[in-house]
Amino acid sequence: MTQTLPAPARGLRALRPTGTVWAALRLHRIALWVWLATVLATVALLLWLYGPGADAAARQLAHCAPECDFIGGPSFRYEQLRSMVGAFIYLTPYIAALFMGAVCVGRELERGTAQLTWVQSVTPARWLATTLAVPAAWFLAGMVPLVALHHLVWTSGPDPDVSWYDEYLFLGTGPLALARLLLGLAVGALGGVLLRKALAGGVAGVAALVVTGYLSARYRVSLWPTVTAHGPVPPTPPADSQVLRRDTVTAAGEHVTNNLACVGEEGRAQLARCAHNFQDFSVIYHPPSHYWPLQLTESALTLTLTALAAAAAFTILRRRTR
Repeated sequence: MTQTLPAPARGLRALRPTGTVWAALRLHRIALWVWLATVLATVALLLWLYGPGADAAARQLAHCAPECDFIGGPSFRYEQLRSMVGAFIYLTPYIAALFMGAVCVGRELERGTAQLTWVQSVTPARWLATTLAVPAAWFLAGMVPLVALHHLVWTSGPDPDVSWYDEYLFLGTGPLALARLLLGLAVGALGGVLLRKALAGGVAGVAALVVTGYLSARYRVSLWPTVTAHGPVPPTPPADSQVLRRDTVTAAGEHVTNNLACVGEEGRAQLARCAHNFQDFSVIYHPPSHYWPLQLTESALTLTLTALAAAAAFTILRRRTR
């Protein structure tokens, strides 16, 4: 006798993921629940920082004399928690790279589980696509509110002690955080496919992300044209600008980065004699308005690297399974 399910139950079963997607969710359900709990806790912390935490810090900054001890007070606690959230968002792409390279791809290839799946009407390309897409979906679903709230807390908080170009802040308050997350997943998958070992694949993914992070931090200032200001006195850039270089221009057109470069053994007397050669002063900087152009430019480059890493992973897997 066949049991007939009620109509609502049949509808819920129809909405449930099936096939490789459902298998991936079942396989990594513990990681999914841990990520979900972490996101919810961090969202609650960010909401507290945006509301009661920011209000308490602002009151202390408004009423406390300059000589007050902020250690242990609301302002100190606010800055510490905000820094912790920034560090967590900054490290999430590395966690994703390790998870993808070690657990999702490297371990499955090392144990032979992936090969068993391939003989059950699931092609290697489909297996890798699902293995990448499912964690990417839940990581992105959690990162979007975290990045949005982190940006809101930073822009509305009292007396920030970091500037917009700070590494943790820049990489955790815009679309670049999401692009780096996808890059971490892609290089993790590439490491797992290349080495086919859990530990080696995860380490390779993290190492690749470290290298790209170093290069981005080193060359980020070159991704958008800088602003150069000149004047007979040292120019003052807008508040919170990222100053890259300050020069003194001599009568001969030479740029001296150290204004005391003409000081010889005679000290101040020598400086006084050569000071008349200083004809101009210049400063090269990125103003705060360059935050979004730099964010979008680096995000585009990061997504390009993500596409290349993912394409390389699929190409290597196809060649090895022909």
